[in-house]
Amino acid sequence: MELDKKFRDFFETVDNKTMVFGDRFPLRYFADEYGLDCYAAFPGCSTQTEPSAATIAFLTRKVEQEKLGTVYYIEFSNHLVADSIAEATGAQTALFHSCHNVSQADMDAGATYLTLMEGNLETLKATMK
Repeated sequence: MELDKKFRDFFETVDNKTMVFGDRFPLRYFADEYGLDCYAAFPGCSTQTEPSAATIAFLTRKVEQEKLGTVYYIEFSNHLVADSIAEATGAQTALFHSCHNVSQADMDAGATYLTLMEGNLETLKATMK
């Protein structure tokens, strides 16, 4: 089954397509393609290192209002912002791989764009209801 079809089939089963990223957000095209409503601590691939208190408060409220069980972060993140929002809301955190950066360990293990995106799909299946 083609990866795109797997994502489309999965998202057809999801009622709430809202995701909160306590991190940068290099996933705009992905979100638009699959009709996701995403909120993030930083726009795009911003070089900012600290979100404002207002941004963290907004994301915390969004997690609570949408009753989200997961706050996402991307690879090579310290995920402190995601952890902070998760702690404040009782949510968990999970990696969503942007596929922009791959560690040497991932490469040594044979990671490809497809395997990373398959991993993202499994993460979404486990975290989005």
